[in-house]
Amino acid sequence: MPPYAKKFIITGAPGTGKTTLINALEKQYPCLHEVSRKVIASEQEKGRWGMPWEDVCRFTELVYEASIIELEANPQALFTDRSMLDLIAYLKLEGKSIPKSIENYPYHKKFYDTVFFAPTWLDIYQQDEQRVQTFDYCLEFEKALLSSYNEKGFKRLIIPKVSPEKRAEFVIRVVKNEVLIDF
Repeated sequence: MPPYAKKFIITGAPGTGKTTLINALEKQYPCLHEVSRKVIASEQEKGRWGMPWEDVCRFTELVYEASIIELEANPQALFTDRSMLDLIAYLKLEGKSIPKSIENYPYHKKFYDTVFFAPTWLDIYQQDEQRVQTFDYCLEFEKALLSSYNEKGFKRLIIPKVSPEKRAEFVIRVVKNEVLIDF
């Protein structure tokens, strides 16, 4: 696969089917998997506190650093499960200040202006070891995400609540119609 100068972001609150969608897209296109989950699992394994529900500042710092590395190491990826812009939503929700590195990151140089947004969906939401947030928290986080992407000037497209295969078809159809990429 050729390297892509920009990536398409798939975002949404925890438990909205983003990873399942990324797995479906990955059957055809290179994708970056969610860094947040890797960071949380690593912090839990090491007995540390870098989770959004314990120390959101440490969490955002770790995710930001890991995300930069992942983006640079994977130029061939076309889709990414979340972006560093999600970190702004976490920090805003907790009333924390936004580090300049996250606020001033060149999002529009690294990501397409169209962002795919997976809405909260109670029917598929499940908690696990890395997703301990309640569904009510996810609803609040969703509002913060929508606001953060809107403030940065991204066009948000809501992903329909259908099967993972239908969601992947929707995303691919939009990408093919909106961007001149050799698929």
